[in-house]
Amino acid sequence: MSQAGNEPWAAWAESMQKMMSNPAALNPFAGMMGMSGAGAAGGAGAFDPQQFMKAIDPVEIDRRIQDMRAVEAWMKLSLSGLEMSIKTMEMQRDAYASFNKMSESAKQSMKDGAESVERTVKRAARSARRR
Repeated sequence: MSQAGNEPWAAWAESMQKMMSNPAALNPFAGMMGMSGAGAAGGAGAFDPQQFMKAIDPVEIDRRIQDMRAVEAWMKLSLSGLEMSIKTMEMQRDAYASFNKMSESAKQSMKDGAESVERTVKRAARSARRR
């Protein structure tokens, strides 16, 4: 995703992709009290008071909430785009089926018309021979 020049939201999308690729990054308490994840300083089981204070900082929590809401909005947008694509393909499928039915109906009508003309011509030829 290095299209930052072409799309102004590319940097944001790239940061969201990095965040979503590391689920522990979404957990504000990851890295504390033995939890593994982003921000874990030291070995497993080490308690980092700075990390704990950062995790309970209301500003940090609000920032994470905003980030998650942004991800939620992006996912909803992606879902609505996917739903629209599905609906469009269903409409294409139905239109194609209707076109095929009309085509078959037209072919049958042409065939019936041709048979009717053929019968009329044969009757006319027979009646002309009798005269």
